[in-house]
Amino acid sequence: MTIVWNAQCVSEGLEKIDEARPKVLAKVKQMLDAYHRTEKSPRYYDILLGDWVERYLHLVYVAVQKHSVDSKIQVGGVDAEEKLEITPSRDLAEFFSAHQTLPDLVLATLQTISLHGPGSLKILGGEATIKNSNESNRLDLLIASLMRVLAPGSTPKIVFVKPFSGRTPGSWRSAMWSWRKWARQDDMGFGFSVRAKIDTQWRSNNLSGFSTHGHLGEVANAMLSAFLPVCLVEGLDQIKSQMLSHRATRPAHVYSAQSLWTHLAFKVLVAQWCEDGSKLHYHQHGGWYGLDESHVAEKYESRVADYYYTWGWSRGSTNTISLPPVLPALKRSGASQDSLICFDQPKEIYRLQYFPLPGTIQTMYEQTAEFVKTRRSETNLVVRLFPGDFGQAQRQAITAAGAATSFDNSTPIFEQYGSSRIVFHNYLGTSWLETMGLDIPTICFYDVDAYRFRSDAKSLLEDLVEAGILHLSGESAADHANSIENDVAKWWLRDDVQTAKRNFTRQYANFSQDWKSAWETNFARFLIR
Repeated sequence: MTIVWNAQCVSEGLEKIDEARPKVLAKVKQMLDAYHRTEKSPRYYDILLGDWVERYLHLVYVAVQKHSVDSKIQVGGVDAEEKLEITPSRDLAEFFSAHQTLPDLVLATLQTISLHGPGSLKILGGEATIKNSNESNRLDLLIASLMRVLAPGSTPKIVFVKPFSGRTPGSWRSAMWSWRKWARQDDMGFGFSVRAKIDTQWRSNNLSGFSTHGHLGEVANAMLSAFLPVCLVEGLDQIKSQMLSHRATRPAHVYSAQSLWTHLAFKVLVAQWCEDGSKLHYHQHGGWYGLDESHVAEKYESRVADYYYTWGWSRGSTNTISLPPVLPALKRSGASQDSLICFDQPKEIYRLQYFPLPGTIQTMYEQTAEFVKTRRSETNLVVRLFPGDFGQAQRQAITAAGAATSFDNSTPIFEQYGSSRIVFHNYLGTSWLETMGLDIPTICFYDVDAYRFRSDAKSLLEDLVEAGILHLSGESAADHANSIENDVAKWWLRDDVQTAKRNFTRQYANFSQDWKSAWETNFARFLIR
């Protein structure tokens, strides 16, 4: 029996994960405090491992569900005569990048221990080499060194770490120059290398038996030591020593929009700096935040940050502040094409979120094919597939629809926006917020069974449906595109369309090319403290 991971199923899972998370974080603190003979705050370990705990819990929950649906499923390693072998991930980046294989491994581990006890699991030893997976390129290192030489003083009040994704906009370099008296960019891309021996005895001793019918937190804690990354167990003391030697001076404030997820150097340094009094500023870096009924990245980031910045929403929290993100300059060129921005996911589920997942993702493929088949236009449609290796199902569905399209992921996405007459999206993530926030004609279609929104966002979304921006099927989106084919701008500039768009983007895509002045106003209040 196949599980259909629709919005209802995701909601049930996120509720169980929310209940289990504090128990697992407490176990992480207990185990690592004892291992390192120290006493750190819960927040310290949340900064270090909160991203990992989140993904691990999702994998365990999915494994429990698969096992309960069909306990006869055997992924491997469940024979009592043969132990299941597992090698802990070296670091966070390796763990996150294994999303194609980890679901089966976690399911096999759960089955093996629940049926035959913890002694049926063999943790492989040896040495693990851990390096900085976020090393900066030569140009970024050169620019950072030049800024340090030219900037007066050696201790900036605010350090910016990975404040955006992708290429560095020229406006950002200009901002850093004008802010050089009080701010510095430091992406912590220095090289380091640590060799750590996997402590198989400690990991094996911390395994325990469990029932798959037990509390999710108990199941996750029973297997925890098998999956904890080496970098934060056996390698942590060496890594911490090297990190602090690279950055011996603690800044009063640290900002990032990218680094709480797998950036080991950032996490180790900032966890310790926050223990010693630094303030962490963190910024929403993509879609879904504030809109999803429950969003795990938003919860994690806002939980560990002293100040949390969003793309518009705050919901009354004093530490949640609207601040436009850094944007590259948008150059509107000849609008020679239309664009279709696509989403995709692997066949094996590795995280729960309100977007197409196994069980609903086929509907997205079908909607996309229906859109391409129904659309009637002489303007070339350029399809941008979701980055990553997720197989050929979506490309094949679009190609089989028989319409004239081209596929291109080589053009930087903001350049593609700028050269598009209209941008279509087959999901509700980051890209549709970017095009609407940049006032580019936008049409989206999505499967209502895959999404669930917060109550205070629903009226704004309904207005977007009335305006023709949002559609509940690919065919409806294509029909609307056909109806405005002769004058896209006339539709987009209609009062009702612009009003619906402005009301929505004010809360969820409050972008501005004048972001610099908003940042200066925001951070100025921390400079006088």
